[in-house]
Amino acid sequence: MKIKFWGTRGSIAVPGPDTNKYGGNTACLEISDDETLAILDAGTGLRALGEDLLRRTPVGKKIEGHLFLSHFHFDHIVGFPFFKPLYMPGNQFTVYGCEGTGRRLESIFVGQMSPEYFPVTLAEMPAKLSFVQLTSRPIQLNKWTITPAYVNHPGLALAYKIETEKSKLVYMTDNEPFRYLLRQQARRQDVFDDLDRGEVELEREDLMLVDFLQGADVLVHDGQYTQEEYRTKTGWGHSFFDYAVALAQKGGVKKLLFFHHDPDRTDAALDLLVERARAQSSATGSPLEVDGAREGMEIVLP
Repeated sequence: MKIKFWGTRGSIAVPGPDTNKYGGNTACLEISDDETLAILDAGTGLRALGEDLLRRTPVGKKIEGHLFLSHFHFDHIVGFPFFKPLYMPGNQFTVYGCEGTGRRLESIFVGQMSPEYFPVTLAEMPAKLSFVQLTSRPIQLNKWTITPAYVNHPGLALAYKIETEKSKLVYMTDNEPFRYLLRQQARRQDVFDDLDRGEVELEREDLMLVDFLQGADVLVHDGQYTQEEYRTKTGWGHSFFDYAVALAQKGGVKKLLFFHHDPDRTDAALDLLVERARAQSSATGSPLEVDGAREGMEIVLP
């Protein structure tokens, strides 16, 4: 199983000299083996992936792929109309997403590509498209078992676990800790009591996610905020670095990759935050490997 990052940024694309290392494109991962192509999210990174797919696909061979969407916020679907393989007859793509949107999955893209917003409608795309609305039940995709799980984000969002007989990848972007949001909604005075003590505690709903990601070889997880930033942005649907580390350690994850980088975060600032997270993790004696996801990064799992 090969994993390649085509977009790692959150909220809005921010290309420029200060974001070259970690990348300025929004969320998009390619997962592939010798018979399956899966894409996680359709942020602006999807455009570059499409061009690369066309370059490396032999002439006359059709492309078949599976696009799994975590949710439908604009930064996660904005690349869809610019994915060139969709404009080639014979190519075939299946799009997957959660069923809690209140309307059919296909209608999300019909609206996005209506004439007011884009010159080509969804119906005019030459590739064959099909849409599958997911629940939390696993699906089988050739050698892979793909299991969705609902995470804590406004408007509903999914995490995905992709398993083979030998490896496990978990993609959990746009996930906010349940503990602090629920306490804030209940108007409790002890919302951040554990953070004030220099700790990160996990409660029932967060522990359910620990069970979901248990033993993952790679966890790609939301790291948009620092702990200080999160205190003023509770309810915005994102995590802070210390929480992602706690989640990964509790779940026995081997490698944690921070993802969905804040658009205001420069490469230099991210370097410092990643180093700080590494130091905090290793200080506990944990074997967890910690890094920041970067555009162009490739990982090969058995």
